[in-house]
Amino acid sequence: MSARVRAVPDGFHSVTPFLTITDAARAVEFYKHVFAATERIRETEPSGKLSHAEIKIGDSLIMLSDDTSEHAAEYAAKGWSRSPRSLGGTAVALYLYVEDVDAVFDRAVAAGAQVRELVKDRPWGDRMAGVEDPFGHVWYIATRKKNV
Repeated sequence: MSARVRAVPDGFHSVTPFLTITDAARAVEFYKHVFAATERIRETEPSGKLSHAEIKIGDSLIMLSDDTSEHAAEYAAKGWSRSPRSLGGTAVALYLYVEDVDAVFDRAVAAGAQVRELVKDRPWGDRMAGVEDPFGHVWYIATRKKNV
């Protein structure tokens, strides 16, 4: 008797970001260094491009691939999947809760992220900052300081 297949695979949440990135292998290393991401899967094409990777930041999974990989080419041709660099910006931001926003912000900037918003306490109870990573993705980094 086979085991029941779950609609949402183990380890995933209902929504999982899939980032299309110029130089995805370098992005994985950036996320590991800055956000303490762990790498779960890395599928590399003969060209060296990442066709698929999965990283885990905290309890959340993120999938990603190179914007010029064979895997992404089909979606890019349909206009479904483009990197922020190919678009000249991004339409999506990621909001990341961490234990120490100040430390993660400093690490991100030291690793090449551009400051979008300095760290400060926000009226909704978060201490938050905004950065654009070297690949064009925007991250709001926050630590909850009080419930409002």
